Amino acid sequence: MMFFLFLSTLLFLRSSADGSIKTAESYWTLKPNVLVVNVDASDDVNMVPLICGEAYEGENITWTRNNDENLEAQGNRIVVTVEAWKGGNFSCFSSEGSYLDHTLVLAQWPFRKIIKNTPEKGYIDCSTNNYGGSFKCKWEWGENRNGHVVHIKATRSHGGSNISCSVDDRGQSITCLDHDYCPYAEEVERINLTIYFRSSFVVEAYNTKFYIMDIVRPDVVPISRINKTSVEVTYPRSWNAPSSYFPLMFQVVRCRKREKCDCSKPNLQEILITQSHQLPVTKGTCVCVRARDEFCNSSWSDWSQYKCKTRENRKQRNREPKLKMQ
Repeated sequence: MMFFLFLSTLLFLRSSADGSIKTAESYWTLKPNVLVVNVDASDDVNMVPLICGEAYEGENITWTRNNDENLEAQGNRIVVTVEAWKGGNFSCFSSEGSYLDHTLVLAQWPFRKIIKNTPEKGYIDCSTNNYGGSFKCKWEWGENRNGHVVHIKATRSHGGSNISCSVDDRGQSITCLDHDYCPYAEEVERINLTIYFRSSFVVEAYNTKFYIMDIVRPDVVPISRINKTSVEVTYPRSWNAPSSYFPLMFQVVRCRKREKCDCSKPNLQEILITQSHQLPVTKGTCVCVRARDEFCNSSWSDWSQYKCKTRENRKQRNREPKLKMQ
């Protein structure tokens, strides 16, 4: 594993007269073999110290940048120049040409370009369909940006948490699980999530904080017909049990006969909030139902729609002329 020079070595680096060469505070380790350089302007020049490995002291070590550029600097410890946002992948080799290790140097700039900021959800949109401790976060890639996730950090406010995350197959979302989460205990600390996105040799960090109870959004509500005058609403299968401890409240919209039913744009006079599982209906009407946690002001589920059939279609079919046999 590659190590970087100790802070004491970094402090020997001197700033140039115009202050464009950064000091030790500009460097930090994102994860093993990945170093991040904080860059404020396009004309910044950063002197970055690298080390191939403690075991290679005194050996004849050669270096390359991005696997195709041979560096003049040699030895176990070298200092490389990183101009502006042009990072690089620095690899070290033995005198026989054998690969030993590498350091990926990324530039972190103050911009937000790799993923998009949406008015409704912001940069990172996190949600979960129950109180099981798992959650999913998604985003939208920025235009002309070939980005990917380079690192994920998820902890509770005071650390010591056990949260694991993985990037989904398409690379546009992550799925996380808080292994210590208990749905029956009070949630006293927020989850602090930071996702690091990389595009070329630039890295951007995006952070969000939340409670599980703030991002809960139930799955769609099943609706079934009981009889001619009522329908039944049931809890989603993914929702927690028992329902007495995890109750849902329902928002119901009824569309009048022969009206186009758009659940997303209901008439305020037709909205009903209820905990009842049975809803009265009449022929020719449309019923829209969505649910959310009764005790938390979290998000509503998507709408479920049920249309009560009429006899008009049957009568219309009866009016159609029958073919006469010749």
